[in-house]
Amino acid sequence: MPALEIGLAVVDPRRLPALSALPVLGAGDIARFLGDDAALETLPADAVASHLYFGSEFCEHLFPDEAALERAIELSGKLGLSLVLATPAANDALVAKIGQAAASLPEGAEILVNDWGIAHFLRSAYPRLPLVAGRQLAKMIKDPRVPSAAWLKPYPGSYGTPGHRRLLERLGIGRIELDVPPFATPDLYSVDGIDLSVCLPYAYVAKGRICKIGSLRRELPEKFAPGRSCHRECLGIVEVGVAASSAGLVSSARGNSTFYRHDAAMAALVRDMVAQGRVTRLVFSGV
Repeated sequence: MPALEIGLAVVDPRRLPALSALPVLGAGDIARFLGDDAALETLPADAVASHLYFGSEFCEHLFPDEAALERAIELSGKLGLSLVLATPAANDALVAKIGQAAASLPEGAEILVNDWGIAHFLRSAYPRLPLVAGRQLAKMIKDPRVPSAAWLKPYPGSYGTPGHRRLLERLGIGRIELDVPPFATPDLYSVDGIDLSVCLPYAYVAKGRICKIGSLRRELPEKFAPGRSCHRECLGIVEVGVAASSAGLVSSARGNSTFYRHDAAMAALVRDMVAQGRVTRLVFSGV
């Protein structure tokens, strides 16, 4: 059974210095960085991180500039971590930036893709670059309001279908990332011939083009409209739900995306999948 890989996801480049004084990135360091001791229930106390994820999966405005990426590359090298550059669905301008960033990545770095077009572009431009299929590409029902498992049966997950597997093979993608949906069962993680990562302790529900937090101080005609300038307000503000859904899940929102926190059953399933060797990487992140 391969050793479990552990990643920490960082979106805000201003938080990188908090890790720079560490000799290694251990389980306790991840908990302190996230401010969330309960997030590490799936890890032994002596676990050490292997990967640093940097960038946003959900918003093109949060793609790191050249200086921030250089700092992340330097930090990952100092801590002995493999760098994973996270990328969202991309417009034409961002495609060019991603291409430039890919050219600067060190040996062994990966790119997390959440856009099939970006995956095709990178595979053509950088044939040897390892690509990871992000959780936005794993289509499944993750609405925290669903009252029972019956609601998930019409669309249990996409990677078990022959078409999706052929697409992954054609793009040379050897790892996929998954969330834990409500009422998840072990068969969701029975994907032969490909490495699986799970993101925790939060699952993403949905994202859109509209940033709620970024719209609050706008004049009425500009509120909740795409195309406005971005001041990255979301990096400092999280909207936390106060009431649980009928399934007992509490949702939160940051910027253009909504999340829910795993419950005890979800955490137990992840532990089981790790113990069985089905999940080989855990990626820890905040909302």
